[in-house]
Amino acid sequence: MWRACHRAILPGARGSCVLRQAGRQSGQRQICATHRLSAVQNAVGLRHHSSSSASEDAAPLRPALPKILDESLRGFGQVLFCNSTASGALIGAGLLYGDPCLAALAGVGCLSATATARAAGMDAGAISSGLMGYNGALVGCGFFVFLGVPLEPTIVATIVGGAASAYVTKSLGGLLTSVPQWTLAFNAVALAALAFARPFDAESTEAETTEPAEALSAGDVGRAVFTGISQIFVVNDPVAGALVTAGIAAYSLGAAAATVLGSLLGAGAAVASGANSKAVKDGLWGFNPALTALAVSIFFVPSSVAPLALAAGGAVATAFAAVAFNGFFASTLATPSLTLPFCAVASACHVLGARGVGGLRLAARPHSPEENLRVW
Repeated sequence: MWRACHRAILPGARGSCVLRQAGRQSGQRQICATHRLSAVQNAVGLRHHSSSSASEDAAPLRPALPKILDESLRGFGQVLFCNSTASGALIGAGLLYGDPCLAALAGVGCLSATATARAAGMDAGAISSGLMGYNGALVGCGFFVFLGVPLEPTIVATIVGGAASAYVTKSLGGLLTSVPQWTLAFNAVALAALAFARPFDAESTEAETTEPAEALSAGDVGRAVFTGISQIFVVNDPVAGALVTAGIAAYSLGAAAATVLGSLLGAGAAVASGANSKAVKDGLWGFNPALTALAVSIFFVPSSVAPLALAAGGAVATAFAAVAFNGFFASTLATPSLTLPFCAVASACHVLGARGVGGLRLAARPHSPEENLRVW
């Protein structure tokens, strides 16, 4: 089974990436996004929460699933701002297709975070909406790829890391007031462990492909777009990415379109900069831009062309920000920068919206492009 090495689109390395097998695969990754619920925004500290409306989240309208399963599926969905069990199930299917072991660790991390939040008496609304679990799911994905084998210690690390992510999420909620916390809890927990493990110190020295991205065919780019979406969860597979996209579409077609646009623009930025074609094929230029474009679609009212321009510009800015972030983290900590590029650029976009720059308007209750416009 193969995983994409997130060594990282380093400056000067022109997007180098190496594939490794089994235990020697120091996978790519920089993982994913978050979701918020207005009813619990004070408890979790997310100033804006993109999730279902209060009526949609009411218990009588939820499917008759075991509570922990319902919360965990929503946790999977909340990585991509989807407070939906159907979305979570499709995303989980994508992870299973891409790598069953990774999917299992994502589940372990999400369950650990959710169970810890319940045991600690954290906000019940946030827990039931998946807001306390999504960072744990990402911790599981990241640890599986970057900590690798033997599997048993990685499982233990995922349980501990998932639990820690719940406390970090709660703490960040009290600190961040002007922007959402995105996936910062995941980044904090994962980078703390990876800085100790230093996965890039063991980077393979085998020859890498140096073919420029300009040589990619249209089919290559199309597959790279969906591979980039799969890389949000550290999976290197276009079919998995298509299933993840279907999960977003089950929640919002507009949000799914924004995600595809972001990944496409990330690949386009790679081509324009002459990046390594292998890094593009492996989706390493796509996942952070996809998250930024998705976040803009969720948190802004699409009442003019301004949000579309911001989503597109933010995606391109994120692609190049990732080059700088990856270079810094690889050279100083021997780790990937995970989804910090997304967090940084998405925060900047949010600030622009809060200030009303260029006619931008933040949604009062972030949900989806369609619902934001309807309510507005």
